[in-house]
Amino acid sequence: MKLIDTPNPNAKKIETKLTSSTTNTSMEQEELLNKLENIDGVSSVFFGPGFITITKSENIDWDEINQDIIDIFDKL
Repeated sequence: MKLIDTPNPNAKKIETKLTSSTTNTSMEQEELLNKLENIDGVSSVFFGPGFITITKSENIDWDEINQDIIDIFDKL
């Protein structure tokens, strides 16, 4: 799992296979959304086809939350 820079310095993208609209995938997305939004400094999470965009608060550095995000994906 790799956090990919975007044109927005407050947002990073993660490529994922959570793209279908099946019940299991929807439940997985909701669980993942809850975990990511519970990280102090994450302001929004967007699920797109084949990717997730995570936006942080402007007053937080990526170095402060990167490992928390990676730990969540490592447990999937």
